[in-house]
Amino acid sequence: MKQHFFAAFYSVQLLTATVAVSQEWIDDKSLLRSFETQFQEVQRSGTGLSANEVRRHLKREFTFAGKIEPVGKTESLTAPRLYERAKAATLLVGHLYLCGNCDKLHGSAAGGVVISKDGLALTNYHVLEFTRAKVFGTMSSDGKAYPISEVLASSRQHDLALVRLEGASDLPFLPLAAQAEVGEPVSLVSHPDSHFYTLTTGQISRYYLAPRSKAPRLQITADFARGSSGCGVLNEAGQLVGLVTSTNSIYYTQEKDLQKDLQMVINACVPLSSIQSFLKGATSPDGE
Repeated sequence: MKQHFFAAFYSVQLLTATVAVSQEWIDDKSLLRSFETQFQEVQRSGTGLSANEVRRHLKREFTFAGKIEPVGKTESLTAPRLYERAKAATLLVGHLYLCGNCDKLHGSAAGGVVISKDGLALTNYHVLEFTRAKVFGTMSSDGKAYPISEVLASSRQHDLALVRLEGASDLPFLPLAAQAEVGEPVSLVSHPDSHFYTLTTGQISRYYLAPRSKAPRLQITADFARGSSGCGVLNEAGQLVGLVTSTNSIYYTQEKDLQKDLQMVINACVPLSSIQSFLKGATSPDGE
């Protein structure tokens, strides 16, 4: 009896040790420090596009002179496998800036998603629009820095930008889905307020037009917050069906400038149809 007890005890201990070894702990501050350190060196070395060049390329607003084909829906992934796939293809996309109180460059990171193994990545237009940025860059989940070598396409209305990562090859990437329907389950891995690589889940709740720009938008129930811009929305097969763009909080009352009693947050994304049109393969207006 005692032998059986000890055997069971050691089995539990071994299982606990195995779980502890396989668990990954994300250190948010270390990731941001790594981003800052690597892109301080990028700025010193002059690698990739300068911040001014990124902003200038962004404003040209032309579509991609290439082709990214959507794929048919495949078998659904387990939640851990979907997270693993999404995390591997999700980038920190951000910039370094001067705060005005010291001479040190500080990092600010949002998101992006790799869509081809040779380093094409999508993010939001507004992520690359910061006028105070001294250098823009991207970093993969394994901590490798990739300067931006080119802004290949951009659209302010649709809040999309396609960039090429300098020196990238054989990267994990997310394929484009062929379609996405209201009611379909979705997941995303994003960076809410620098809580990097956070998984949330929900469903597609509707398609609508943004009130001012009339740009098509995808509304989802999966949570995200500031810092998540540019991260990918995935279906159950791990295929891209949208891109995070903004939130709009609905309050029950507003007295002067004070809003009270939060009721709901509208989570708005760039829909699959806009991404597909953006990547349709048209040449740029100036022939580049």
